[in-house]
Amino acid sequence: MSRSLADALEKLLVAGGRLAASQLTAAQRGALEEFARRTLAVRLSVSGRGSLYQIAALEQVQAHLAQLRPGHTENAASVIPQRALNMSRNRDSKSGSARHSVQYLLLKAVNDGQYWRDGKGQLLDVSQLTQTCGAAALAVQSGDDWHTAAPLWLIENQALFDDISWLPADASGTLCYYSGQLSGLLLYWLAERPRASQVILFPDYDGIGLQNFARLYELIGDTCKLWLMPDWQERLGLYGNQRIWQDNLANYQDAVSRLRSLGMPSELAELCDALQGMGLALEQESVFLRRGISQQPVNKMLSEDLELIEIAKSRSSETALPVNLDDL
Repeated sequence: MSRSLADALEKLLVAGGRLAASQLTAAQRGALEEFARRTLAVRLSVSGRGSLYQIAALEQVQAHLAQLRPGHTENAASVIPQRALNMSRNRDSKSGSARHSVQYLLLKAVNDGQYWRDGKGQLLDVSQLTQTCGAAALAVQSGDDWHTAAPLWLIENQALFDDISWLPADASGTLCYYSGQLSGLLLYWLAERPRASQVILFPDYDGIGLQNFARLYELIGDTCKLWLMPDWQERLGLYGNQRIWQDNLANYQDAVSRLRSLGMPSELAELCDALQGMGLALEQESVFLRRGISQQPVNKMLSEDLELIEIAKSRSSETALPVNLDDL
């Protein structure tokens, strides 16, 4: 019990005092709930469609963790990187909590006039940086106030970040490339306060993509949506992949269970039913393929990119296992 509580308190402190319940193991949740009832130093609240643990008495939490793990207080964690602390305890940088306290978002403006503000007079001109440098980078962490008044698009694969011709003609806002997995830090950051007028997730239509959306939907609810590409039903039949579907089936089942408990939007339920009914997954790069032209991408360079992506995914899937994204 003491180890589970120490792990839970440490995760809570590293996350900045706010942590989604889904980020803890059952043993850690049980230990933390008992600690909360006994001390009132931690409280459980509802955030979006999920639950969130929040520190109510920081000094008490730090003192209790110091008793459980003498010499490893939050003061030390604020000076020494978390992975270095893991090495000091377990001789393994990736044991225990391996999260970083800062994440760097790679951003690209969809159109002109896209700015991010931090509430303290600082301004990030994403449109200008996109025009000058090709992209912008923003360091985000728990407690900051960075936000935009326009939509934020989260996309899984670099091909769609490099070439934004797939976007709807009336699209606006900022693209963010998240490289396949939504980290816990990014999810908590999005849940802390409104960061954009809307968060639009465009993942691969497979178990991991749907699981990422479920995790996001649990925290910010209807503020987010999963974007459905035009003619996705036809594309699924033409370009759907059975192997990817099977590799991520466990993630699909988990995602659907979570989404149904939250009240799944009807258009998303239609997608899930189609994926399961056909036993196929659809990668987001298919958005580049012209309707009615079987597997002919828009240009030769894109064709080569898609071939390389498919080869890489084929190789990585040889040892693929269902992924618990809540551990990220």
